[in-house]
Amino acid sequence: MDVKTYPWQQELLGTLLAMRGRLPNGVLIYGPRGIGILEAALAFAASLMCTDPLPDGRACGRCKGCRMVRSNTHPDLRLVVSEFECAAHGLDFAMPEGVDEKKNLSREILIGQTRELSEFLGLMSHEGGVRAVVVYPADKLRAEAAASLLKSLEEPPENTVFILAADDLDSVLATIRSRCRLVRAQAPSRAQAEAWLREQGVENPGERLTASAGMPLPALHEDPRYAMSEASRRRLLDYLAAGAAADPGAAVGAVDKDMTIAAAALVLSRWAWDLASAAAGGPVRYFPAYEEALRAVAADAAPAGLFRWINSVRDVRRVAEHTLNARVVIEAILLSYARCLARR
Repeated sequence: MDVKTYPWQQELLGTLLAMRGRLPNGVLIYGPRGIGILEAALAFAASLMCTDPLPDGRACGRCKGCRMVRSNTHPDLRLVVSEFECAAHGLDFAMPEGVDEKKNLSREILIGQTRELSEFLGLMSHEGGVRAVVVYPADKLRAEAAASLLKSLEEPPENTVFILAADDLDSVLATIRSRCRLVRAQAPSRAQAEAWLREQGVENPGERLTASAGMPLPALHEDPRYAMSEASRRRLLDYLAAGAAADPGAAVGAVDKDMTIAAAALVLSRWAWDLASAAAGGPVRYFPAYEEALRAVAADAAPAGLFRWINSVRDVRRVAEHTLNARVVIEAILLSYARCLARR
């Protein structure tokens, strides 16, 4: 397991490392997705496994404990991470017993994963120190998995700390939140994020950062599920910029034959956000180059139709992982665009 942190996490890590002397039973780190929440949780866990920490509490990276963490063999560290996030972060995932493998990676933490903690929690520390359980995403625990985890938090074994991480604090079970010390992770400033992306060799970091809603990690590594050529993106946006005047016949040409529902749904949902914000007199976040068109479309649109289309975009995002005919789905939402926006 590669333990890494980012420049904007120094204050966060300082807060976490200050707990080493008096650990709570549970810590819940929360903040926007795309700033390295899981990485911070893993770095904190690694510091607890380290036998020769640096003066500030960070893991040394050289001792026996650090070597075992790096090789994913430390007996006192357990990761409870969804299948999807394991794949995204290069972590090993063991399918719980009794769970059939599915075509799509599970984004939720399954009951089998939390049940398997029982054996781990029933043992004494192998290395004689603290044991740590890292849980991510804590806001995507299935109901039965959340109940199982809650029981462990209510009756925690000695010298064991639960390190939970979540992108959406409000979606974490209230009873789990109440048993954890909450630590908020701040997103980097735009200047800091752009500087970091530039250091990583990213071209046009400002544009990439805007496209990722200001989150640096998605700007660095584009999720292949949302990949779309610049020409395809431009055709799609140009069609949307026409608003109620969009030619239904042009909808077909706006959809590339290889365009996925997930990729199109991401662009459409961001356009919908900017439209809703423009209609309310707010800022344009995702497509500043189309701000004039967005404000014009929002000003001319029938409010009821505008929000009806926005709701339909939400429905498209819900089926993004389904095996539907992508072209048919995308063309349908585009064909409804001009019709929904037109004033009756």
